Amino acid sequence: MSQERGIVQRVLIILSGVAFLGGTAVMGISMMTSLPSSSPAPSEEAPAAEDSQTVQLESQEAGYAAVLEREPENPIALEGLVQTRIELGKLKEALSPLEQLSTMQPDNQEYLKAIAAIHIQTEDYAGAIAPFEKLIELNPEDQELKDQLNTLKAVLENGTVETPDE
Repeated sequence: MSQERGIVQRVLIILSGVAFLGGTAVMGISMMTSLPSSSPAPSEEAPAAEDSQTVQLESQEAGYAAVLEREPENPIALEGLVQTRIELGKLKEALSPLEQLSTMQPDNQEYLKAIAAIHIQTEDYAGAIAPFEKLIELNPEDQELKDQLNTLKAVLENGTVETPDE
């Protein structure tokens, strides 16, 4: 019975992790290749809803942190902490538990993509190179990854992203 429960937990972890981290990676990579856009002005009702959501997310963050104090390698709590911190906009703070997950599962490409995406979003382009190189090592035939790594290296050398329109 406990063996079945463990399998179900792992499947749920993998599915939620793939969905969450895949979306984060795509968003980060697309941010690297697109120009920033302006966002519309917030409405008057938005701040109250945002405050409530922030309080709830901070409570979740504290809960995951408490679980990790008891069980430092709990993958569910680590993933929850990563997701909560990203939703709170604490990208740099999300890196540590995400890197811990990546160490626990070194061939998990979704974790590597998410690490790279966070580094790109926080404009730490040098920090994104190692995860990209590991992804290429795991997928040597993936030309898109190689192109993204080359773009990243060009950003480091030139300081800007070159677009075909320039």
